[in-house]
Amino acid sequence: MLLGKLKSGDIPAPVRDAAIRKMVELYFPPNSAMVTGYGFDMLYAGPREAVLHAYFRQNMGATHFIIGRDHAGVGDYYGAFDAQSIFDEEVPEGALEIEIFNADHTAWSKKLGKVVMMREAPDHTKEDFVLLSGTKVREMLSEGIAPPEEFSRPEVARILMDYYRSTK
Repeated sequence: MLLGKLKSGDIPAPVRDAAIRKMVELYFPPNSAMVTGYGFDMLYAGPREAVLHAYFRQNMGATHFIIGRDHAGVGDYYGAFDAQSIFDEEVPEGALEIEIFNADHTAWSKKLGKVVMMREAPDHTKEDFVLLSGTKVREMLSEGIAPPEEFSRPEVARILMDYYRSTK
């Protein structure tokens, strides 16, 4: 993860670190993940910064990198999925050894009992999903309300609730 400066409102590195470490400690098989970071300030430079992040992670030994909606973006300056398309349109084949996974809108599938990319569940209707916006989750956390377990492990939610409540 990035350990440098972020924009106002982003979760600080020590809180993200604690949440990730707790999840790995409790839910990952032993010796299956390494939690680490690099001291680089977030630039909010959109697609090109996503490529930089991929190289950093690759150089630190990561094998996979998830690029979500609006990765490294700010406001609506870049398109929501520009940071994904740069890997297909501008990064030459074989230039990276890390596998890029393009994340779309995620939701809990009531049918499948797990989190899915909504695009990968074409047989679902809106009622088949449990949906929460990031804004709603942040509101819940700041009010001391844990999101449904489908969205966050309880122990991780506790760390985030403690953080958000400390900012009030």
